[in-house]
Amino acid sequence: MVRSRLIGAIAVVGLLAAPLAACSDSSVMHMRVGQCILLPEGSEETTATTLETTGCTREHDAEVFHIDTVADGDFPGADELNRQAESMCISAFDEYVGADYLTSSLDATWMIPTKDSWAQKDRTIVCLARPLDHSKLTSSVKESGL
Repeated sequence: MVRSRLIGAIAVVGLLAAPLAACSDSSVMHMRVGQCILLPEGSEETTATTLETTGCTREHDAEVFHIDTVADGDFPGADELNRQAESMCISAFDEYVGADYLTSSLDATWMIPTKDSWAQKDRTIVCLARPLDHSKLTSSVKESGL
């Protein structure tokens, strides 16, 4: 059973040659588990090539808690990628956060490849944990029990 509180996906436009705008920006194709990030304004259903990263003890919007890849082949479409991401992210949530997803004060969202980034060999789904009320975090959510 999955709650209907999922906030949606952030589409990933991962251009391998995308320059980093500043040292605190990170290409969405090079995210890593444990990174704390600031999401773009109005980030629901947003396309991004870079995200601003920050230390997890500073105010941030979300934390990367799982990264996985999907099978190669023709672009399956955003709906199918969102279904796969939901399954992957919800399955990995409890182990990373240390709390059951259904009772957690955190939500799960994800970044998925776009049709354009798929053509660039992007097959990565990045799972993010963030507060249900979209407030700011000031520490890591890893094993937090939140």
